Amino acid sequence: MKPEYEKIIDRPEQSFIVKMVNRKSRPLLSQAWHYHPEIEICYTLKSNGRRFVGNQISDYKEKDLVMFGSNLPHGFTTDSYCSQVVIQLTHNFLGQVFISRPELRGIKLLFARSKRGLEFKKPIKKKADKIIHKVLESKGMYQLLYLLELLQLLAETREVKGICSEEYALGFNENQLGRIKIVYEHIMENFSKDVSIKEIADKLNISEAAFYKFIKKHTKKTYTQIINEFRINYASKLLMTSDKTISEICFESGYNNVSYFNRKFKEIMQQTPHAFKSHYMDKNGGILV
Repeated sequence: MKPEYEKIIDRPEQSFIVKMVNRKSRPLLSQAWHYHPEIEICYTLKSNGRRFVGNQISDYKEKDLVMFGSNLPHGFTTDSYCSQVVIQLTHNFLGQVFISRPELRGIKLLFARSKRGLEFKKPIKKKADKIIHKVLESKGMYQLLYLLELLQLLAETREVKGICSEEYALGFNENQLGRIKIVYEHIMENFSKDVSIKEIADKLNISEAAFYKFIKKHTKKTYTQIINEFRINYASKLLMTSDKTISEICFESGYNNVSYFNRKFKEIMQQTPHAFKSHYMDKNGGILV
């Protein structure tokens, strides 16, 4: 299954699109993963879940600020209510001559960097939040000026990191991405139990040996690493939202050995499950049980 192509409907009265997107939930990747020629800035006002960008998977939460380049597959999955501000524009939304002006060199470079996806960090997000709301609430020339201010802010900041590898961004292939999507969906449905390699290799119509090579080549990770990331992400959510013991969470997340679970959790989250829960409860004024 390939990422879906999304046709962005042009608005004749605007050179770009800004909108509020609200959803009750969107738990399935098949509902979310898509791509389009337009560059997109997405700012999450309310939600938490999993963010898929190219060959990378990570958790996201409120105040998540990301930018996706032209034709970069992306999508958000969540079981909860989701509210996001979405800005979509082409790289030459004000004309090829205008974007080539020397004063816009930084923004032009920002567009080029966004091909691998960009995630903006906390220090810059507070400033961006105010400008994004001005873009959303304004009209006409003022809306355009605020958008340019936002783009310049994002272009100048160092509080940003690439999401996908440069090799991935240069090697975009829709067919390969469709196959990766099948892998991700299979893992999402089965990570809490023994995941059959043969079953997923059969879905891709390749041998098990070819599957291991495919997943390593296109995600830069082993299949075991991906499985562990899904399981630990799920375990982290349980640690924050339930009173279950670490042993119970270990088994519910797909592990059958608590020591191995603790080791993998620390490897991925840089702290033990108990320390993770303690930090979360202290930060949120809870009582550790």
